[in-house]
Amino acid sequence: MHAPIHAECLALIDKGLQFDPIYGPELSNHLPMALVALARCGASPLQLQHFYQAYTPNLRPIRQTIPPRHATPALADRDSFPAFHQQFRQQIALQGTDTVLREWLPVLLPGLAASAFHGLIRLSYALEADNHDEIALSLAYWASEYQALGELHFTDQYQAETQLEQACEAFRDYVFQPGIIVDRVNEVVHHAAYPSIAAVPDDLTESDIARLTIRAYLASGDFTLLHGVTGFDALLQLMPFLPDRRLALACYWQAYIAAFCSARDRPFSGQSQPSDIVPDWVGWFSKVATLSDDHSIKLTYSCSRLYQTFQFNEYLAAIQMRLAAHQEQ
Repeated sequence: MHAPIHAECLALIDKGLQFDPIYGPELSNHLPMALVALARCGASPLQLQHFYQAYTPNLRPIRQTIPPRHATPALADRDSFPAFHQQFRQQIALQGTDTVLREWLPVLLPGLAASAFHGLIRLSYALEADNHDEIALSLAYWASEYQALGELHFTDQYQAETQLEQACEAFRDYVFQPGIIVDRVNEVVHHAAYPSIAAVPDDLTESDIARLTIRAYLASGDFTLLHGVTGFDALLQLMPFLPDRRLALACYWQAYIAAFCSARDRPFSGQSQPSDIVPDWVGWFSKVATLSDDHSIKLTYSCSRLYQTFQFNEYLAAIQMRLAAHQEQ
C-alpha cells in the first residue's frame, strides 16, 4: 500500500539537516517528517521538491555553537541541543544506531511529551528513512526539549475511558494562559487536580490507546489531540528498541492524559461510531501528495499505518474529515 522512500526524498532530508528542529515561536520543524510521509504516500520527486521549497523559507539555521556552560548537556535544557547533537552523532558513528537507541530510549521515554510529542515523532521518521544524521538530530531534539510529567503511577481504580471522562471534568472550566501545547501541558501537571487523574490504569492495552486516541480526535478535530494519534503511531515504530513494552505504553498514556487535559476541545462521551467506510487509498494518497499542510500529510500517513494494525473505521473517518478541509484547494 505504501510506496518506498525514494532517493530524491533521502536527498532532501540530507539537505534539510541544515535547519534547526525549532523555528518561529517555538514551533516544530516538520520538514523531514512530512517528506517521508509524502514519499510513502506516493508523492513524486517534483512534488517533494515543491513541498521543500514552500516549507523551508520560514526555517532557521541549525544551532551549532555549544555555549561553554552547556558543554555537558542536560535533559530539558534547550541550550544543550548543540552538545547533544554532537554527542549523538559521535555515539552513533562509534556504536551504531541500535546500541544508541537501546541505551537512550529508556532515558528519554519519561519525557516523550517533549515539544508536543515531536521529538518522539521525528525520531520514528528518522528511523524509517534510516538516516543516521537525522536520527542523531532527532535524539538531540528530544533530549533538549524533554518534558517531565512527574512520577509514573499505576491504578486499578479506573479504566482508561473513565480516566478521560474524569480528566475532561477536572479541567472543564480551567482557563489556560496564552501559549502553545507544551506550555498548557506544563500548566496541567502543576495543577492541583492533575494527581487525581494522572495514574495509568493497570489494564491499559495498545488497543485501548488506539481506540481512545482516534475517537477523541475524530470527535473534536482538536489540534492537540491530532498529535496524540501521530505520537502513538510513532511510539509503535520505536517499540523494537524498548525493553519494556508496558512501561512504554504507560509513559505514552501519562503524556497523552496531560495533553488531553490541555486540549481546547475535549468532547468524549456519547460519540456515535462511524459507519463502514471503504478505504480509498489511491484517491486519498493522491490528494495528500498535493498538500502543503504538514499536519494533514502526517495524520493521513499515521492513520493509514494504524489502520493496518487495528482496523478501526475511525482511522478512515479521520482521514476523510481531515482531507475534506482541503477539497476546495
